[in-house]
Amino acid sequence: MILKKVGERDDKIRLLSDDGSVGYFTFWELVRYNGREYALLTDGDDDPIIMAFDESSGEEVYSEILDDAEFEAVASLFEDLPED
Repeated sequence: MILKKVGERDDKIRLLSDDGSVGYFTFWELVRYNGREYALLTDGDDDPIIMAFDESSGEEVYSEILDDAEFEAVASLFEDLPED
């Protein structure tokens, strides 16, 4: 799944999926791992979602992490962040 940022509303970012559906997400944190950036988002139910993040094309693009080992490594980075 690939999501592209298409706007904002209040504290939510509006993302368009590759199938044409639109969703609103809260952006929480960004971490770096192996030269890439990863974002922690929550959906409308506050379920955490970790996605690869890229802004090199001039637009914000969020991509699903398909490799299980990569996902687990990134998830552990978010777990180790200090809470506010």
